[in-house]
Amino acid sequence: MNSIIPDSELRTIPLNKTHNLSSFSCLSQELNDFLKSDALIDQNNMISRTRLCFWNKELVGFFTLIADTIEAKAVIDGLEHYEYRKYPGVKIARLAVDSRFKRKGIGTYLLLAAIGKTLSVCENIGCRYILVDSKKESIGFYQKNEFKLVEKYKDRQFVPMYLNIQPIIAESGSFDSNDFVLS
Repeated sequence: MNSIIPDSELRTIPLNKTHNLSSFSCLSQELNDFLKSDALIDQNNMISRTRLCFWNKELVGFFTLIADTIEAKAVIDGLEHYEYRKYPGVKIARLAVDSRFKRKGIGTYLLLAAIGKTLSVCENIGCRYILVDSKKESIGFYQKNEFKLVEKYKDRQFVPMYLNIQPIIAESGSFDSNDFVLS
């Protein structure tokens, strides 16, 4: 199977204790361990929220979101006269696709679903940026999806990147996150 899986065949749901995570395996042992050992604990401790992605009842990926901030000086598209040192944001703390399903469009689907969830947060609280600390090999994926590097930290092992969501909301003309949420 070398083709893209249609978005209409994918669905995301919140992680809960009834899910069997044993079949999930991506290239990163750290991400595998997080999902199987820490994700539910962090969720119960209100540290993060994880959503699982399924295709034909098969766990094919997941993403985890947390609250975060970004230094005002680190962004190039901030407000001209912003009085605070940091902007509010939501961080994609984890995003992974099962190795058996790489290059099938699932990573992009997960990213768009995470953006949709972030936009739903914006309906209730101030949040200007979506953030990610990208692995070096994933920088191109995020750049293709309009994320920008935080230049002063580009040599770190996990490179901080950001996406200004204010233009997305302005372009859509509303805060209707249903326009962006895939499932």
